[in-house]
Amino acid sequence: MKRSGSETRAEILRIALDLFTRQGYEGTSIRDIAEALGTTKSSLYYHFANKEAIVQELVTQRRSEMDAVLAWVDEHAGEPELLRGAALRWVDSTTPQRIQALRFAHANRPVMARLTAATGAPRSWFDEVVGRILPADAPMPDRLRARMAFDTVSAALFAAHDTDATEADVLTAARAATIALTT
Repeated sequence: MKRSGSETRAEILRIALDLFTRQGYEGTSIRDIAEALGTTKSSLYYHFANKEAIVQELVTQRRSEMDAVLAWVDEHAGEPELLRGAALRWVDSTTPQRIQALRFAHANRPVMARLTAATGAPRSWFDEVVGRILPADAPMPDRLRARMAFDTVSAALFAAHDTDATEADVLTAARAATIALTT
């Protein structure tokens, strides 16, 4: 059965993310992605101009997840426990795709830094969300703790490296760490 353009595009993103994570961005070619997809390079180029365009789309997807949390923060501004609620919302909305994207980002830091600089994207989404939750004059230790509360999935993934921890274990640990950091 033939896939629609959007289904093909989603499959390209899924396969590319997996290959970029396992083989590295530099170690993965358009040919590798096309072969894993079972198509030609020219078919892949119909959807994406190059590897950077694929990564840009992956970053855009993550940004839309972040924007949803920012919108939630804006809707609940001034409520008690705003930091905890927002950080738990972020952790609890973690999908297998986000976990894979975090693994990719960890494995390909130079590429991510270059692409972030090239697009003029904000250096840290964490700064943006923390800036909406804490007062501008909040002490630096409070700001760092708030940033850490949003970064617990990444920290748990890092801690789980070379263990037999499952994604469920990672998310359980991340949730517990988020609660501890926002108490």
